[in-house]
Amino acid sequence: ILKQMQRPAAAEKALTRIATWRDICPDITLRSTFIVGFPGETEDDFEMLLDFVRAAQLDRVGCFKYENVAGQRANDLADHVDDTVKQDRWERFMETAQRISAAKMEARVGSTMQVLVDEVDDQGAVARSYLDAPEIDGNVFIDEGFEALSPGDLIEVEIDEAAEYDLWGRVKP
Repeated sequence: ILKQMQRPAAAEKALTRIATWRDICPDITLRSTFIVGFPGETEDDFEMLLDFVRAAQLDRVGCFKYENVAGQRANDLADHVDDTVKQDRWERFMETAQRISAAKMEARVGSTMQVLVDEVDDQGAVARSYLDAPEIDGNVFIDEGFEALSPGDLIEVEIDEAAEYDLWGRVKP
């Protein structure tokens, strides 16, 4: 399958690179997007993908289910994966990715992070850290000390709570 996708299997090399990058820059944020259900993908192929994701511990991960796209050679490949199998694999992949992300977010509780304020209303502020791509990744919700904030402010926030993708905190005095 990897040859069919024209993506050579270099998981070991990728894991070595990831470790090197993290040694050089411990606060690096690594992201990737994966596909499940490519024609010919077996359960063993999928399990290898899950093993890679668990080993790589990427910070931000997306996944989509393979679909035929007009004009692509993959449309003509044999052994298309059934939609129910693709859905099952997508759900299992996302569960794995969410567990990794939740642990990474939980590790930030008690820390101070610099964030960029995106929105402010009478309930609080919504910001993002260097971890977060706008409109793609999680947010940092500020529910204490937000009253004087404006969009565009760069501030320090003490992180109090975490979920799978989001953080909650208060403006650091």
